[in-house]
Amino acid sequence: MSGKSRRQAIVQRGHSQAADFDARAADEAAEICSAWLTRHAEHEKLIRRWQRLETRLIHEHDLFKLNKRERASLSGARELDAINARLLVLYEQNQKALVALPAVAAATTNGVVSKLSVALANIDRHESKATHQLIQSVIRDLEMVMQVPGK
Repeated sequence: MSGKSRRQAIVQRGHSQAADFDARAADEAAEICSAWLTRHAEHEKLIRRWQRLETRLIHEHDLFKLNKRERASLSGARELDAINARLLVLYEQNQKALVALPAVAAATTNGVVSKLSVALANIDRHESKATHQLIQSVIRDLEMVMQVPGK
């Protein structure tokens, strides 16, 4: 399963799995991670949009050779500015959540899987392939355990 589809699955599942440690307690870790993963998915989508738009502006208008006024007159430049502003907000929100997460205990297996999914999203699979694969395997193992009745 690709990283993107795993994040989507975690986001969609949120913290709706039956709680395995304490069914009555909300899992704050799962909630924080669900919000983090949703923002991360939006961030990744905006980055791809930015790349496509910037590439088009480079090819059509030689974007980097334009002065500030010329650049501002391009319709795509306004969209780039809007994307940049949103990216900054998403980044700041996720950094705050990332700093807070270690102090938030997961109350369910889903909370643990969610925290691991956030950690996985922060590891470049090309720079730390073994670590990335290890965390993926732990997530997969936990998801399998969550599906076994009585666990």
